[in-house]
Amino acid sequence: AIQCFQLVLDQCPVGHPHRAAALTNLAWARLQGYTRNYFQDIDSITSLFREALALRPQGHPDHPSAIYHLLKALIWRYRKERMRYISRNLCNYEGVHLRRVVLKLCPLGNEYRPRTLDKLAEAVEARFHQRGAINDLARAYSIVRHCVTIHFTKLSLHITSALCLRFTKTRKHEDIEEVIQLCQKSLDGLPSLHPSRYFSYVVLQRAYLSLDAASCAIRHDDLRRAVELLEQGRGQHGRWPLDSGLRWNSWSLQINQRLSDSQGSAGGTGSSSNTIQETSGAVDTVVAEIRSLQGFSRFMLPPSYADLQVAACHGPVIILVASEYSCSAIIVPTSGEPRHISFPRMNLTHLEVLKKDFTREIRHASGDKEKIARPLRIVWDEIMLPIVIVLQRDLRVGNRSRIWLCPTATFTSIPLHAANPFRMKAYGRARELCLEDVYICSYTPTLSALIRSRQMMKTRVTPCFAAIGQSELGAGQGEALKAIDSELELVRKIIPATASPTTLSGDDATRAGALNALQHNTWVHLACHGKQDREQPYYSRFAMKDEPVTLLDITEKDIPHAEFAFLSACHTAVGDERTPDEVIHLAAGLQFSGFKSVIGTLWALDDAVANHVVKAFYENMVEDLKDGDMMDCTKAAGALNRATCSVKTQVPLEQRMVFIHIGL
Repeated sequence: AIQCFQLVLDQCPVGHPHRAAALTNLAWARLQGYTRNYFQDIDSITSLFREALALRPQGHPDHPSAIYHLLKALIWRYRKERMRYISRNLCNYEGVHLRRVVLKLCPLGNEYRPRTLDKLAEAVEARFHQRGAINDLARAYSIVRHCVTIHFTKLSLHITSALCLRFTKTRKHEDIEEVIQLCQKSLDGLPSLHPSRYFSYVVLQRAYLSLDAASCAIRHDDLRRAVELLEQGRGQHGRWPLDSGLRWNSWSLQINQRLSDSQGSAGGTGSSSNTIQETSGAVDTVVAEIRSLQGFSRFMLPPSYADLQVAACHGPVIILVASEYSCSAIIVPTSGEPRHISFPRMNLTHLEVLKKDFTREIRHASGDKEKIARPLRIVWDEIMLPIVIVLQRDLRVGNRSRIWLCPTATFTSIPLHAANPFRMKAYGRARELCLEDVYICSYTPTLSALIRSRQMMKTRVTPCFAAIGQSELGAGQGEALKAIDSELELVRKIIPATASPTTLSGDDATRAGALNALQHNTWVHLACHGKQDREQPYYSRFAMKDEPVTLLDITEKDIPHAEFAFLSACHTAVGDERTPDEVIHLAAGLQFSGFKSVIGTLWALDDAVANHVVKAFYENMVEDLKDGDMMDCTKAAGALNRATCSVKTQVPLEQRMVFIHIGL
């Protein structure tokens, strides 16, 4: 084919009316060979396309197609010769120029304008990677910023990418604030399981942007803003509005009606981009009306510090911040200004080492307390002791008070609640106090999650308790758990009759049976194999008789009256290492579904000794109940604290500290 097209070109000398077509046909045939590695001389291909473009200047009917052909060749050149700096540099300069020419051919209202802007932003951003000029990022940003509403998900990726890159150069946390806001706007506009949400998650998690921005705010002593930024960039899979009084369904119907009206008024005419802009305007109008109502001024806006401080109404929340710039903590008190505690001898590298130490020592502990004591001593001395000093000295938080830990990044993989000096006092034979002696610790994935749980607790129903256990598993789900049946029996004996306890086990403990029990009981005890899926965390699962119950199954349920869940299974509170701030694990899934108080596990659970902790926990939960009283899920953290202390002689340290409390 190339030979034939070459013969045609030879018959079309300079000045021939069909020379441009002959040049294009030959160049296109050679480009097809180049893409298949049959032909290597890309320079001759681009030269042919350039000559054809010169013969088809602006105003010529084939001018756009000539630009398209040359761009196609330049793109292939960039892909195949990206390691050659000069070629790549020339390609990008020419590519930017040609894409600007294409943009001029697609005025406002043209259906191809969003895609053209998209490609121009790509070219300018690529040029930044060669030159390192901050002006290119500014240009990439300005090219698409005004057009976000036309094609938000795709264009916002280029905006956020440009802002992220600019942040790495300028360290202005305003850039990261806008990244977070843009991604949240994208997430708010998509269903929870929409595949396009992935792109916004990727950008949000890139280099822990919210943590970087928070670090900037901390360095500027703007702690309120740091708390807001940390909340905005974390736990996106479980976000929903704090405006609990708002009946979203009624407003969504009104918005849908407005959208239908705006689309109908278009009369089926006009470009798709105009229709989208009109629809976006209708949404903005309805949202503005909602914000004008009393109590809803921040509807669909990120919560302010004042909104978030409500999470600390029953005890301070400690946010632990880990980024490559600093490691520190921010205490959100019940009232007043947040407090900052720096960890001068800890950085991200130290935390990663500490995380690996715990992983190794837990795996090989075998009851050897000293192996685990070493890293726990570091956690106490370098992290938790400075926090305890501020809580007691400055905030006057008394002993045995409730506190909530909200870890970020690598902190999520460290058992902060188990911090312990393992030392004797300088005078006398008494040991130094550890964290569990001083405070009752709980965890929360975000401040919003804690607020949401409290709001949902305002409406309680008659409690009903289900103990779900599966010792004999389906094929490929693990070995039999011999202690499960005895665990279910001891739970059944302790739970009072006022909770209407039921048991689901054996052949009845199937996937469908377990999901039904989760949805129709306010209290649940789940004893079975738990499996964390590190590659696809939404497929982390509880093993049942036939097939497992996955995290995805759980998050799809809405159980507003659920109160408490005890997950007596392995790895139920361990998230995805690649996106630790998303808190995607089984315990968080139950909390997201409606359970306000959850006990989970950080690593493998030994069912032979777990019974001791389970028994002690439920005995503490019902200890002060009088006839007719209902169990209170807000007392679960204290009951777990007392239970783990009471079984020290029966349960090794690594199996006591495996249990954590999440929520109220």
